[in-house]
Amino acid sequence: MSVRTVTPLRPLTEPAYTTDAALNDIHTIVTRRATAQAGELVAELAEVLTRTGRPMVAARDIAVSATENSQGWPVGCVEAEATTVYVRQDPAGDGLLVEVTTATAAEAAALSVTLDGHTLHPRVPHAA
Repeated sequence: MSVRTVTPLRPLTEPAYTTDAALNDIHTIVTRRATAQAGELVAELAEVLTRTGRPMVAARDIAVSATENSQGWPVGCVEAEATTVYVRQDPAGDGLLVEVTTATAAEAAALSVTLDGHTLHPRVPHAA
């Protein structure tokens, strides 16, 4: 059996700002005794996360549950703040029925729905 040589296209290097360095900086920010405003602390934390290549973004709370409808068929429910998705058997056949509801126009405008990689409901860009 021959020995093959693998030559990486890009050399593997240590990132300039490591996770350990970021954690040390975050620890320093949140434990110092100086009286900084909350907004300043958040800005400093966001700067640290940005330097790591992982900028801070808002994360949604997502809850998943399952129940039965009045006929005893299973119904799956995913709730993500102002959007709710129900998955159940289509009462008119043996396929699935997926229902998406939003509580606000802004939530509907920010929604993106795909099926097998094809966009069914595009996210609408917000005008500035």
